Amino acid sequence: MLIFQEVLNKVSFEEVWSKMLEYYPDLGQTNEKYSTVYESLFSKKLITNLENMIIHIDAVDSDDSPNREYIEYRVHGKNNSPEWNGYWDISANNWDEWLGFYVDHKAIDNFSSEQIVALCLYEMTWFGFTEEQIKSKTDNLENDKSS
Repeated sequence: MLIFQEVLNKVSFEEVWSKMLEYYPDLGQTNEKYSTVYESLFSKKLITNLENMIIHIDAVDSDDSPNREYIEYRVHGKNNSPEWNGYWDISANNWDEWLGFYVDHKAIDNFSSEQIVALCLYEMTWFGFTEEQIKSKTDNLENDKSS
């Protein structure tokens, strides 16, 4: 099974950015931020995927707008954890962990490498464009839960 780093190594940022704009047309002014994140991934050292996390990409089934011009996708993880047999939100995971995550064979079959990286890059930056921003936001979420 391919890991995310192997898929990432197959694409250029320009190809990924083109797909991102197809999926998320409102991103226009964030090109430089996403480019910086993309480039930073190549300097990360991947962490071995001990939890056997697998990246899944699914279309979001929504009746809100049946005539939408584009399909919305959800990126999430699944592993064989005894704690949880559903999908994990992996948007707050460290980027070096992402590099070692496996990519589901259905995603490999149904999406190009550029599409996979575009959808994952968007998910990876859900809480911010640096790992420090992500940690700060997720720490704040944890603090809000415990209050």
